[in-house]
Amino acid sequence: MSVAAFVWFNAVLLIAAACDLRTFRIPNILPILLAAGALVLALPATPAEALSRLACVGVVAVLGLALYLRGLMGGGDLKLLAGAAFWIPFPELANFAILLGLAGGLQGVGTLVWVRVAPSSEGTLARGDWRKMPYAVSIAVAGLVWSGVRFLAG
Repeated sequence: MSVAAFVWFNAVLLIAAACDLRTFRIPNILPILLAAGALVLALPATPAEALSRLACVGVVAVLGLALYLRGLMGGGDLKLLAGAAFWIPFPELANFAILLGLAGGLQGVGTLVWVRVAPSSEGTLARGDWRKMPYAVSIAVAGLVWSGVRFLAG
């Protein structure tokens, strides 16, 4: 992963996380920028890699849509994950999913603690439904770790 690709991928994810924290919304342009960045800055080297990434997008889209339809994931989170999937070769999807699960679990515990400790604060989480969680934060953390390992590996 090049420096430009690493910076683009993580900058878009961090902006999405900041937006989600403030408003519980992820602007539609961010998943588009994420997917476009994969096509411009991290173009697949072979047709096999392109198919691998498309398979990753397909799996993420189908599983994410199932979660969305059950009310377990927001539409913005689904779009952001699909945008990130354009960067991930299929064999690395399990690693990304594990990182996402760990980040989501830690964020879930942190969110519950925050709501208990600071229920009267002015923050969005305290005013909002405690069952909601700005999941773009977990997506960004998983993306930072995944891309960092990929970047350092060369």
